[in-house]
Amino acid sequence: MADAAKVNLQRTLTVKSLSSAVDDAHDQRTLGLDMLAVVVIVLLVAAYHIQNPLMQFEVTFGTAFRNATLQPVIALLFVVTSLALVNGVRPIRQNPLKLGAAGALTAVTLYMLIAIVGRVNLVGAVLGIDQAVFFERLNDNSPRDVLTTHASVTAILEWIGVIAVVILWQPWTRLAVYLRSVRQQSSPLIVAVLVLIGWELAITVFQIQEFLLPRPSVIGATFIETYPRLVSAGWNTFQNAFWGFVVGCGAGILTGVVSARFTSFSSALLPVAVAVNAVPIIALAPIMNNWFGALNPTSKIAIVALLTYFPAMISTVKGLTSVDALSLELMNSYAASPLETFRKLRLPSALPYIFSALKVGTSLSMIAAIVSEYFGGSTAGLGYKIRDDAGLFKYPEAWASILMASLFGIVFYLAVSAVERSLMRWHVSFREK
Repeated sequence: MADAAKVNLQRTLTVKSLSSAVDDAHDQRTLGLDMLAVVVIVLLVAAYHIQNPLMQFEVTFGTAFRNATLQPVIALLFVVTSLALVNGVRPIRQNPLKLGAAGALTAVTLYMLIAIVGRVNLVGAVLGIDQAVFFERLNDNSPRDVLTTHASVTAILEWIGVIAVVILWQPWTRLAVYLRSVRQQSSPLIVAVLVLIGWELAITVFQIQEFLLPRPSVIGATFIETYPRLVSAGWNTFQNAFWGFVVGCGAGILTGVVSARFTSFSSALLPVAVAVNAVPIIALAPIMNNWFGALNPTSKIAIVALLTYFPAMISTVKGLTSVDALSLELMNSYAASPLETFRKLRLPSALPYIFSALKVGTSLSMIAAIVSEYFGGSTAGLGYKIRDDAGLFKYPEAWASILMASLFGIVFYLAVSAVERSLMRWHVSFREK
């Protein structure tokens, strides 16, 4: 009897441990799928507004995406995120509902891509609308009636896409993830709310003048009112930040690889890099504007490249030279060539260092782009707008522009983090996520 009781107790403990392991694995799910689904829905709504000039020029949300260079980027991002969502949902083939939702989302994605990038509006062609109408600004002669009909028809496609995303997403099955995330993030959320409340009360109680510090409620209301213009200005600034980031970090990684291979080259280049990095952006901006022209985007890109180059180079050198000695001995014992050692050992070991520098570079690039615009250049960027609004004592508008710059920087950081996660799934920091 005692042995039977021990066996039953052992079985019970085994079942409980397995159940606990399953619960722990279930709780280890992150908000990655949820963030991806929300991004797909936002991009879908934006693409819907872009492909109809009536929605693009007369609806507040649509006016935020009137920038001609921003529209194809939104369409391509919609394609990439939709494919990532379909690829990230499991299982699909065994579930007819998810399979149908994936097909519907793919069809809507292709339609938006053809309409925005391919400049062929299929629904407009079926309705007999001249294709040129979709790429012209609205005027008194615009066929508003047929465009209204087109908007109503394509709204059905929009809702089909949204429903497909929800079916693939299935947020009702992820309530445990949301509760766990709320518990984990409760402290910073409470602190953020208390800071905003304290900020609002301090201005009211101490009667701080608005030109010194506007209330958060005023900044928020101004942001909601002006965000269509701020999106276009932010996109113009972000383009300079992005291309400077690509040039600076790309050059930093390449020279870091060479420096790690040739010690003499590193010794000669490092002091120069330190000296350049020590020069303030304020001093570089007028010089670059003089070299390339204040209205030339190259001057802004050069400043961003200089600021992001140094962290990328140093981190690359550090990562490539911090390989474990035993791992190098193992590669040598297998008679691996220097190229194979670099590709299979040094580069994977350096990726965490490189991506750390890239994530730091996202913030530095936005800072450099805004500062470079602040000291002269195009009037279409956030830097000029912040300077102009502050000079005219329009401080809520200036703070709203700062908020938009922060949002672009956060999105840029999250994009680099997503690339890091996709390329480094094998790394120990991502194994449980």
